Amino acid sequence: MNRIIGILIITFSLSITFGQSVGDKEKAFEYGMEAVKIMDEGKLDEAIKLLRKAEKLDPERIDYPYEIAYAFYSQKKYKKAIKELLKTITHKDVTDQHFQLLGNSYDNINKPDEALKVYKKGLEKFPKSGKLYLEQGIVEYFRENYNEAISYWEKGIEVDPAFASNYYWLGKIFSFTDERIWAVLYGEVFINMERNSQRTIEMSKILFDTYKKSIYVTSDTSGGVNFSKVMQIDPTKEFKIPFQMIYGLTMTMSLATEIINKEPDISISSINNLRQSFITNWFAQARDKDYPNLLFDFQKLLDEKGYLEAYNYWFLMKGDEVEFLKWHRINEAKFNEFADWFNNNPLIINENNYFSRLKY
Repeated sequence: MNRIIGILIITFSLSITFGQSVGDKEKAFEYGMEAVKIMDEGKLDEAIKLLRKAEKLDPERIDYPYEIAYAFYSQKKYKKAIKELLKTITHKDVTDQHFQLLGNSYDNINKPDEALKVYKKGLEKFPKSGKLYLEQGIVEYFRENYNEAISYWEKGIEVDPAFASNYYWLGKIFSFTDERIWAVLYGEVFINMERNSQRTIEMSKILFDTYKKSIYVTSDTSGGVNFSKVMQIDPTKEFKIPFQMIYGLTMTMSLATEIINKEPDISISSINNLRQSFITNWFAQARDKDYPNLLFDFQKLLDEKGYLEAYNYWFLMKGDEVEFLKWHRINEAKFNEFADWFNNNPLIINENNYFSRLKY
């Protein structure tokens, strides 16, 4: 399976050691920089030749064999990439990215068990690598071991909450289940972390579709939401009502006041109204005390600033681009004001403040 690994741009300093000339290191650096440049242009064979020269002049550097391996990986010459990467994993400057690319190379030659061994070996050295938990999850996902995949991705969030990709995969996988509550929450965190990519576009559409699938109107006076099948109290948690139940009940109450008799067709507008009502009700009922959630705190802040509507339209825009553009034409000044504020006030995610369903 193909997975994009970002090129490790060579940005090292020209540290000089006795026994090797300044000229050799400088020349190696020049070769390396030129190689990365032409690699970006797709001239992989030429880049490999330059990197070989750089490696010969400065054999102590780990960057050159890594970039050679990445070039081979890009050419789908995975066995050659493996050969290069095996030279790096005992190097003093090895990173989790070396183990990631090596494991991916094994996976691409249909050796998933070997890939998992590499990722696990990498985690022994880098126990807080969200990248390596991500890759373990992807291997299990494509082997249809979905529970194992979810466990790896959620562990990745626990150890490295500022790494976006684990939220992305969790948002996707839960959108296919009855527990769609986690899809909308993991997915919204991801969109805040990675705002401008193809994956952002994909997740925006997933979130819109998930809301639309989960909201129903049965008559002119009734409706509800179905984000989760969890409707029973867990006796192992001191009779605390499950988060999923409280979320669903608050959503249903908010739905009754904001959508029924107004907008029976689920749209960005109706989802926006629902979310605005939900956040008001959530904090009015002090649900945040028993079920703290950084997303809801952020939405409350947006609401207080007058930006929640613009934010909701922003992250759901790919669900219905025509509706978004129509709204944007009328509200361009409001949206631009929100965007300026949003660029300077991102959702803060760190080891002390992150979202995971395991917290509930």
